[in-house]
Amino acid sequence: MKKFFLFLFLIIANRNVSAQNFYLKIIGQNEFEDKSVDSIDYIKKHQNLKSIIDENNSFYEKLNKKGFLNAQFIENYKLNDSVFCYKYSLGKKINYARIYIGIKNHENIPETYRLKNDTLQLNYEEIDAFLNSTLMKLENNGFSMAKVKLSNIHYKDNNIIADLEATTGNRRQVNSIVINGYDKFPESHKRNITRLYRKKVFNQKNLNKLYDDFEKFRFVKQTKYPEILFTKDSTQVYVYLEKSKPNSFDGYLGFTNDEESKLILSGYLDLTLNNVLNSGERFSLYWKSDGQDQKTFNLGLELPYIFKSPIGLKIELNIFKQDSTFQNTRNNIELGYFFNYNTRLYLGYQSTESSDIQNTNTNTLSDFDNSFLTTAMEFIDLKNDDFLFPEKTNLNLKIGTGKRDSKLLNDHQFFGSLYLKHNFYLNSKNIITIKSQNFYLQSKNYIVNELSRFGGINSIRGFNENSLQANTFSSLLTEYRYVLTTNLYIHSILDYGFLKDYTTNSRAELLGFGFGFGLLSKNGLFNLIYANGSTNNQAVKLSNSIVHISFKANF
Repeated sequence: MKKFFLFLFLIIANRNVSAQNFYLKIIGQNEFEDKSVDSIDYIKKHQNLKSIIDENNSFYEKLNKKGFLNAQFIENYKLNDSVFCYKYSLGKKINYARIYIGIKNHENIPETYRLKNDTLQLNYEEIDAFLNSTLMKLENNGFSMAKVKLSNIHYKDNNIIADLEATTGNRRQVNSIVINGYDKFPESHKRNITRLYRKKVFNQKNLNKLYDDFEKFRFVKQTKYPEILFTKDSTQVYVYLEKSKPNSFDGYLGFTNDEESKLILSGYLDLTLNNVLNSGERFSLYWKSDGQDQKTFNLGLELPYIFKSPIGLKIELNIFKQDSTFQNTRNNIELGYFFNYNTRLYLGYQSTESSDIQNTNTNTLSDFDNSFLTTAMEFIDLKNDDFLFPEKTNLNLKIGTGKRDSKLLNDHQFFGSLYLKHNFYLNSKNIITIKSQNFYLQSKNYIVNELSRFGGINSIRGFNENSLQANTFSSLLTEYRYVLTTNLYIHSILDYGFLKDYTTNSRAELLGFGFGFGLLSKNGLFNLIYANGSTNNQAVKLSNSIVHISFKANF
């Protein structure tokens, strides 16, 4: 009844005041109680009288949590037109709690709490935190239906004495994963992700990991967070998926005439197909011809989880032709173990057959065959909520040991290659991207057609595609990216590289700098880059600048 009159009083008062700020003042019955009241935070300034009522109710709950269980509201009155005063009698404060745990509940208590004679003593204000952390530990251990409370509560000498009562229910494990929305999700992928989580303790941590693992599949996207179905003796996780647009295409075709008026095909094609056959496969095709000096053809196929196991297969074919000088054909086959979808370890065999087209067969250019046993590690970390830069980290390390046989020189060889990329997010609009490409070939003797080739938009920028060669190459490629809108960004370019070429006894430092922008549309990502490349042996000239253009369409 008292609350009703209080509410009626405030409503009437509210009709008689104009729009203004109101102030809440809470006091106790004496100076000692005033100090206790002032130690509790509450909002003093309000825009309307209903807000004052709500804050007073909230303050009463805070009093109880502080241990003033016998606190009573005495009265309220207006100090003036804008200040409303509420008076409380706090009563005696409960200072401590002694909670009897019992032997059966020992393992349910977080390690941070120390027991004495199966009893825990806490400040009264710590009770809620203790109950919440105990419940959290039970849930982390698989007791998703657990309930925790205090029972047999009584008071003694301003202390509370109680027993801990924990009802755990059955320990929950993940029994099955049900996929909804994408009926043709690859069975091998489902089997392996089920293998990782089946019989695992069900808790929020493992559920988050499961969600993250499905996020690693680029050919699907999750439409909502997984849901759980608890039955009496099983726990089912429902995952909601739909097929995404993981395929990409970039390219153009052109026709030119050579000196003999013959038609020459030139152009560029970069095609990637993911999960077209609903088996999780990845097919890649790269072709480039400038119509004159260079022709490149790369073909790749990845088959994850073959035979419904954590084993994957990778096959690659690379053909490179340098005008009428030489042609290299490289084959690569690797078997990989998938720690998870984006972390893989490969063992493989790589071989190259090279033809000296003009049969010069000199010490620096000749036919050769090589073969290597290889080991490789791949790691990718995605940021799927970033549509402009979905790939946060990419690490690819490969080493190989083998031999090279040529008409003039036979050598044992070792090679290593490292590609590293990472985005540093200063904030949502400012991003620093750092890449590093490195290659090393160890041999007693070197020939031109076995050297690594680089340069271009996917390497050190400001140089023509594959215009540089070396047996040792290291680079640091940087961009500062500024996001103008959700689909448009601009960026700077600063690239540095170092190379050694023992076939010409030369070494050089490379510098590429410039700027560019990227525009994301519903069809794909358009990139335009203006870069200038120079070496330590030459001055920077604007005439050496190159414009790199690419448009990668997604479908």
